[in-house]
Amino acid sequence: MENWRNFWPELKALLGEPARYFTDPTERLFVLYLASALLCALVVYAIARLRSPQSVPASLIGYLFPREVYLHPSAKADYAFFIVDRILSFLFIPYFVLVVPMVGAPLYHLLVVVFGEATPILPPGVATNLLLTLISVLAVDFALWWIHYLHHRIPVLWEFHKVHHSAEVMTPITAYRMHPVEIILNLNLTGFVSAVTFAIFRYITADTGVTYTVVGIDVITFAFLLFAFNLRHSHIPMAYPRALSHLFVSPWMHQVHHSLEARHLDKNMGFIFAIWDWMFGTLYVPVRGETFALGLDSGEAPKFHSVRAMYLRPFRNILDRLDPAKSTPRSS
Repeated sequence: MENWRNFWPELKALLGEPARYFTDPTERLFVLYLASALLCALVVYAIARLRSPQSVPASLIGYLFPREVYLHPSAKADYAFFIVDRILSFLFIPYFVLVVPMVGAPLYHLLVVVFGEATPILPPGVATNLLLTLISVLAVDFALWWIHYLHHRIPVLWEFHKVHHSAEVMTPITAYRMHPVEIILNLNLTGFVSAVTFAIFRYITADTGVTYTVVGIDVITFAFLLFAFNLRHSHIPMAYPRALSHLFVSPWMHQVHHSLEARHLDKNMGFIFAIWDWMFGTLYVPVRGETFALGLDSGEAPKFHSVRAMYLRPFRNILDRLDPAKSTPRSS
C-alpha cells in the first residue's frame, strides 16, 4: 500500500513536468519571461507600424500570433515533441549528467594538496562576488558557443543539431526542439566548466565568494531571460543597436542563425554574448528590412516534423553517412 501512495504523487509530477516549465523561474518558458517578451513584441509592433504601416498587419493579434506560424506543421511538431521530451528528459537525462559532483570537489581538494590550504587571494566583498558572477557566466557562455560551433562543424554532431535547425517556423517552444544527445553534451560541458570555475574561485576566496542570483539563477542570465529572450525563437524581428549587437545576441540575430540562406550559415552561435562570434568571425548583424527563410538548405526539414523523426532520424542520417553511396556534403 505504501508503494501505491508514493506512486500516484510521482506519476502526477511526471505527467505535470511539461506544465512546470511555465511556473518555474529557472526555466526559459516561465510566465514572467513570456510576458516580458510579449511586451517587447508590442514595442516592436508599434515601431514597425510607425515606420511602414503598409507592410505590417493592422491586426495586433495577427501580427503577434499569425496562424501560418503557430499552426504550421513544424510548430505542431514542436508542441508534441515538447510534451513527450520533457517527460522523457525528467526520467532519463539526470543519469547522463554526472560531471559536476565528479569534478568540483575533487578539483578543490587537488588545489589544496598542490598549493596548500586556501587563503583568500581575493578579499570577500561585493567586488569579488560581482567578478565571480561575471566570470562564471562568461565561462559557461563561451562553453555553449564552443559546443554549438562543434555541432555545426563535426558531421556526426550536426546530424543531432539538425533537429533544432529543421524548424521552418519558430515559436518560444522551438527552444526545446533539441535532440537528447545534444542536450546531454551541452549539460555535461557546461557542468564541467561551471565546476572548474567554482572550484578555482572557492580556493582563491577561501570559500567566501558567492554569485549573485535572482530566483535561483545568476543575475546576468535572469536579466537576459527577462529581456525578450523568448523572441529569439519567434517571427518578431527585435534587434539591438549595431554596437550593442557586437556584445549581446539579439533575438533577430538568433533568428538569422536559423536562416537557410547561404550568407547566414554558421553565423551567430552565441547564447548571451556576441563577443565570441565577433572574435572568431561568425558574427552577422542583419540590416533593417532583411528577410530570410528558416530551416535546412538541404530541403529535408519537413522530414523532421514528427516526434519519432526528431528522435530517430539523426541516427538514420549518421548510418547513411557511413554508406559512401548515400553520403552527401553537410548542409545547414
